[in-house]
Amino acid sequence: MPERPAPLLLVTTPAEGQPFGSHAAIAADGRRLLAAELSRRLGGLGAAVAELRATAGEDADDFHWGRWYTTGARAALADAGGRVDAIGYAGGSAMPLLADTALDDLLSPVAGEVVANNRFSADAFVVAGDLDRALEALAACETDNAAPRRLSEAGFAWRDLGSAGWARFDVDTTLDLALLRLATRLEGARPLDASVRGYLEMARLPGDCPLEVPHLAALGEVIRDRAAELVVAGRIPGLTWQELETETACRVRGFVEERGMRSARDPGSRPRSILAALMARSSPAELVAELARLGDAVVLDTRVLMASVGESSEAAAWPPEEERLASDFGDASRVATPWLRELTEAAVAAPVPFLLGGHALVSDGLRLIIAAAWQGR
Repeated sequence: MPERPAPLLLVTTPAEGQPFGSHAAIAADGRRLLAAELSRRLGGLGAAVAELRATAGEDADDFHWGRWYTTGARAALADAGGRVDAIGYAGGSAMPLLADTALDDLLSPVAGEVVANNRFSADAFVVAGDLDRALEALAACETDNAAPRRLSEAGFAWRDLGSAGWARFDVDTTLDLALLRLATRLEGARPLDASVRGYLEMARLPGDCPLEVPHLAALGEVIRDRAAELVVAGRIPGLTWQELETETACRVRGFVEERGMRSARDPGSRPRSILAALMARSSPAELVAELARLGDAVVLDTRVLMASVGESSEAAAWPPEEERLASDFGDASRVATPWLRELTEAAVAAPVPFLLGGHALVSDGLRLIIAAAWQGR
């Protein structure tokens, strides 16, 4: 039986040009190192890897992921020559904690199948079989998150690696890098390349602060306290909620909103949030005050608020990247958008610790924080 050709993976690298010393530059530098590590790992497992360079226009209103990806994919297929029966995509900073055995599963679809790290909101996938049909379906796809769903609609079976440990952990922000740094201190975590570990240790945020998860010790105290209550709001997946229920001593109050908002079937649907509605009827400061009254610590997915305020799941409608990343660390001096600045200042001044972030925080990030609470990290 002839040997199957290597799958072709296009791995993204972040755009250049972020201002030196900014949150955005720190995040991009870390993601570039992670992309190099992921490319090495994929190549070691037998995949052919091509670079898919991101552009500064990805946050623009007219950016279309499907056209961008399929243009790169067709060029990579032409360069590869020969026979290729499986092609895929990976965000360069996706799956840094995923074991190689599970990563190898990603590379092994059968003909007519797509394998994804998360079929409902993918950061990486590989599809095998009729590649012309696959690329035609992907060309119409507005975001990478929705790719497995679009391929399923085009007739491909799908397989989800989401049950594999850390398959869905993805690094987009400086806070995500801090969570990854935390993971390197936990028992059983996959060892990262020395270049990545070194960067996580030496990187400094504006103000010469290390890459540390804000309020980590205080959150650990709440998690271990049977009399305490933790408030969590945002796109909390089922696996994380299960760990919140079983692996914390405290009570947990959850507000689950807009899961899968970037892979919704209707691209024109408007994100909606009950917390954003409360904020609109009062103020960002009052939202913080109300959440603070509900518990002893708060973990808040602010991107749901951004999507609701901006009436779009696309980052182009949200506050600029630097403001989003600065807000996660309570750096209101870098936030010009009035409502986000008020929210950030109120969170910093709140009587209970607030941890702000995106999807990685309220998914696998929370799992890392829970593990750190019990391991004394």
